[in-house]
Amino acid sequence: MIGRKNLLVSKSRSVLVNLKLKSIFSCLFAFLVFSAPVKSSLEEEILAGEQIAALYLGSVSLVADKELNEFVNLLGRHLADQTERRELPWVFGVLDTDSVNAFCTPGGNVFVTRGLYQLLESEDELAAVIAHEIAHGVRQHHWKVVQKQKAAAQIIAKMQSNMSNANQLFDQMNDIFTDLMTKGLDKGAEFEADRDGAVIAARAGYDSSALFGVLAKLEELKNDEKSAELLFQTHPSPGERIDRLSIAFSNELEAAALPASLGTPLMNITAP
Repeated sequence: MIGRKNLLVSKSRSVLVNLKLKSIFSCLFAFLVFSAPVKSSLEEEILAGEQIAALYLGSVSLVADKELNEFVNLLGRHLADQTERRELPWVFGVLDTDSVNAFCTPGGNVFVTRGLYQLLESEDELAAVIAHEIAHGVRQHHWKVVQKQKAAAQIIAKMQSNMSNANQLFDQMNDIFTDLMTKGLDKGAEFEADRDGAVIAARAGYDSSALFGVLAKLEELKNDEKSAELLFQTHPSPGERIDRLSIAFSNELEAAALPASLGTPLMNITAP
């Protein structure tokens, strides 16, 4: 079990933990009926993310451990607060599956699987995993992919025209979700999220090098563990990620690893 040392110091943040996760995610699983036109691209991103989150939860539920989900939410929100997209309605959860993976939908819904959580040995490593996913959300990696999909323009148009057939929208988002799950992002986006995640973790008071430990564990699974098969299909090899992340540990990243109000915005950090 991961020790939960750092976050428990900030008891004033415990109000955030008073989330009724079960009802939040139950709402996401329900087919959404939009009663008003979407007014901004941010709202479009959040709505699309809610649909994709509902699809995740349609295939596998959250773990029953309420304390664990609350802890992951508190940790995730603390990390997200270190970024320039802290205004997103970030929600975090642990999926009850042996599969080793983690995901971030557009709009800030982050999932870590039980299989990956059990592989980790410290709060720093968990922070590294979640920070990587938050970095995807900050850079809008998945949302940009959704926008490029041919069906996305039709989906957004239906959102804006007060669409009444929510089931049809759900089916179309299912196609995009399947594509994202099986193809993943390009390598550049994953390297970018590794680099940005290290900065986010450092800003939040965690070991910025903890992702190296996570990647080393994944490398050990590479040849003989089917539980991580999808992760290896959709991500660069752990060894390649370690090499790229090693290059990224430079003075520029050290300077960026300041509190969000003082550090370089993540969007302004470029690859080495």
